Amino acid sequence: MKEQFLNVFKDVTKYGTKIPKENYLMKGKYPIFDQGQEYIAGYTNEENGIYSDVPIILFGDHTRIIKYIDVPCFLGADGVKLLKAKKENANYKYLYYALCHAHIPNTGYNRHFKWLKEINIIFPSNEEQQKIAAVLDKVSELIALRKKQLEKLDELVKSRFVKMFGDPVYNSQNFPTTEFVNVVTLQRGYDLPVYNRNSGGVIPIYGANGILDYHSEAKSRNGVITGRSGTIGKVYYCEGFFWPLNTTLFSIDNHGNNVIYLAYLLQYFNLKRFYDGTGVPTLNRNIIHKKQIINIPIELQEQFANFVTKIDKQKLTIQQSLDKLEVLKKALMQQYFG
Repeated sequence: MKEQFLNVFKDVTKYGTKIPKENYLMKGKYPIFDQGQEYIAGYTNEENGIYSDVPIILFGDHTRIIKYIDVPCFLGADGVKLLKAKKENANYKYLYYALCHAHIPNTGYNRHFKWLKEINIIFPSNEEQQKIAAVLDKVSELIALRKKQLEKLDELVKSRFVKMFGDPVYNSQNFPTTEFVNVVTLQRGYDLPVYNRNSGGVIPIYGANGILDYHSEAKSRNGVITGRSGTIGKVYYCEGFFWPLNTTLFSIDNHGNNVIYLAYLLQYFNLKRFYDGTGVPTLNRNIIHKKQIINIPIELQEQFANFVTKIDKQKLTIQQSLDKLEVLKKALMQQYFG
């Protein structure tokens, strides 16, 4: 049976106490929930005004983010809606998953609660709600576990890098240094209109955030890639042919260095320090090339690269399992909520 949103939920936001962002603490007695990506935005030690009628569902009016909350809490300062169930036989975890599945159009940084109020919710018996919530909880727990495993492996790689080479920004292990351009020479990528992409090829097309598409032609082989302007993300490496877009800086002139090692070196070297100008953040190659950077013997580079290769094999297995779980969850959500 389908129920209108307003027959299932009531807005109780007015009963929550909002904490200004500048008053968030890194640690504290009570969590603060806002409409941001992070589940918990911060903490407070305030006592007065804590919201304790949990469980509760939070909706980000601007971001469309939905959170299930089962602990006493405070709210972020803006754009938050707190939802309580009107029906006595409501399972909050079930309602949380139902809202997560609902289609709410993205209209930018506007308020979206008016769209949420228009949805209908399949509302079965309490027993059925509990069964569905239990199944989705189990799949969600496995997905979270796989993501945590990937995070731990990334931490392991970083730990190995620091153990072998120290902090490359401060050269904490006093390795010899040389100008950046003698280790890796960065250059701008190439234009490739959208209509020329995805032509059935297998050559990866790299943008600032990794592989965007594939192509039948290549511009480079065996190199490192990073974003050059705007939001600059990770550094990527490719052991083979690739096409770097003009939104990237890339290098195949690696002066005999290992590309896997170079990718992690540049990532931990924190290229964001070299933003040029006050407008759209842009990396200036001429500035970067003159900076000093650690100069590591190739034997040590290859030791590290072999370690990364082994870790990458483990990550691939975990990622494949994660992908299957996410497909399963999507199929279950479609089956349960239509």
